[in-house]
Amino acid sequence: MTDTVPTLKDTAAFAAQAGAVAVAVPQATAYRRPVQLVLWGAGPAHLRFLRSLKKNPIPHAEITLLTQHTQVLHPRKLAAYIASELTLAQCLTDVEPLLAGTSVHWSGRQGRAMDAASRTVLLDDRQVLDYDVLSINIGPQPHREAVEQAMPGAREHGLFVPPLEGFVGLWPKVCGLGRQGALRIAVVGHCTAGFELALAVRQRMPTAAVTWVPAPQEPARDYTSALLQRMLFILRAQRVTVLYDSVAGFSRDTLELASGARLTCDVPLLVLSQATPAWLKETGLECAAEGAHALGVQVLTDAHQRSTSHPEVFFVQQDSFVLEHNLRAVMESEPSGLRPLKPAQLQLFYAGALHGLAHWNEKCYQGRWVGWLKKILQA
Repeated sequence: MTDTVPTLKDTAAFAAQAGAVAVAVPQATAYRRPVQLVLWGAGPAHLRFLRSLKKNPIPHAEITLLTQHTQVLHPRKLAAYIASELTLAQCLTDVEPLLAGTSVHWSGRQGRAMDAASRTVLLDDRQVLDYDVLSINIGPQPHREAVEQAMPGAREHGLFVPPLEGFVGLWPKVCGLGRQGALRIAVVGHCTAGFELALAVRQRMPTAAVTWVPAPQEPARDYTSALLQRMLFILRAQRVTVLYDSVAGFSRDTLELASGARLTCDVPLLVLSQATPAWLKETGLECAAEGAHALGVQVLTDAHQRSTSHPEVFFVQQDSFVLEHNLRAVMESEPSGLRPLKPAQLQLFYAGALHGLAHWNEKCYQGRWVGWLKKILQA
């Protein structure tokens, strides 16, 4: 007769029938499927999140980082680099040390397109990557065809500042031209990055003719009156001309303005910090219509920086102090713990000559001490 080895379940049943103390049957631990998180880009918000993972990992997450760059230039340090106050090495962040000791998979590939309906990202080598949660933090990537349509000649004659990796490679050549003779440089773009860049160029090239060309209606919309007036005061003090006009086109050595005027220019710098890449149109994400400057579409997001049509997708244009928390809340299935993005109470800008400009509580401050504070807080 063949002996049969009883299972734990049989043992518990036999004990119960005999009136003995019941034998505890171990319960299988519930399996939790790993959450697939894809970080598209190595922007400042994603770098902040990667730093947090070293101290506070997410055990059930499988995280993939999509970026081809081993070093990333912090956009808030660009002006200091242009002004030669910081070396390029001081402005770069190495990606690899941030991943050491974490389970983040660095693919070394770049995203090419995505489909929100199927929750997939198409990589530049044609591979398809699935995700449960997707966070996009790639920084400005101008839709060059759209820019060219709005401002003919931009692709041939303009120097695009974003993406920064390409611009910092060309900037030394501009400096070389500046050493041969005084240049006429125009900074095109209404954003504060345009303001900072114009002052940085002035600092680097004291003999150059520097002009900032924001669209006429944009500064009043984007800045408070107090901040705008202080910005204009600083620009005048440092001999930077401001033209409230839109650029209608580019030709050799000339900017053609919407008013019909022409501005002689050797090097036009296009600071299109809100520009978005062409592929956003085909993602299935809800987007705003193209703006007056036709710089591409804008992903519509809620107060937590999630797509209004696909809440599993986060979209951050530059930096964010709430993305890290909100990614963790979503991955822990605690959407009620999401934090809304609030306007920054303290804004710090480069103001030339090691100076900084601060805007806080509707008041402005400037000086070397503000420049020091900016350097410390944005290190």
